[in-house]
Amino acid sequence: MPSSVIRISVVALLVTMFAACGTIPLGKADRSMVFDAAVNNYRKLIRWGYYDEAAKYLRTPDGKPFAADLRNAARYRVTDYTVSNQLLSDDGKEGRVVASIDYYELDSGIIRSMHDEQKWWYDAEGKRWYLQSPLPQFGQRQEEVAPGTALPTPAKP
Repeated sequence: MPSSVIRISVVALLVTMFAACGTIPLGKADRSMVFDAAVNNYRKLIRWGYYDEAAKYLRTPDGKPFAADLRNAARYRVTDYTVSNQLLSDDGKEGRVVASIDYYELDSGIIRSMHDEQKWWYDAEGKRWYLQSPLPQFGQRQEEVAPGTALPTPAKP
C-alpha cells in the first residue's frame, strides 16, 4: 500500500474522530474543567464591569434567560472579586460558588464588601454552564469600609 494512501486514510480517520467529538457527552472531569473556565470568565466579566456580558450566563434550569438589572449594576465598580469557595456536585451537573466582592458606588466612592452565593447548572445539550442566580446584588447587605482603610480579611475555618 503506498504511503500516500495511508496518509489519506489517517487524515480521514482523524477528521471523523474530531467530528464525532461534538456528539459525545462530556464526562465529569471535562464538565469540571468547563465549570472552572465559566466561573473564571464570569469573575473577570464582573470584575471589569462587563455586566451585560456576564448576564448572558443567567438562565433558569429550563434554559430560559432571565433579566438582569443592568441599570443598577452600572452604578457600581468592582475593585476585587475573589472566589472563596467552589464546589461541584458528585454527578458534575450542578455547582456552587461563593465569591467575595469589594465594590463602590460611583456617586459615593465608599468601598463595600459582599458575599455572592451562586448556583450553577450544566446544560448537556449546549455543553456549557449557566448561572441560576442573579448578578451580584450591589448595594444590599454589605459592610462599609472608609476610603483608604484596609478591607477586613475573612476568618479562615
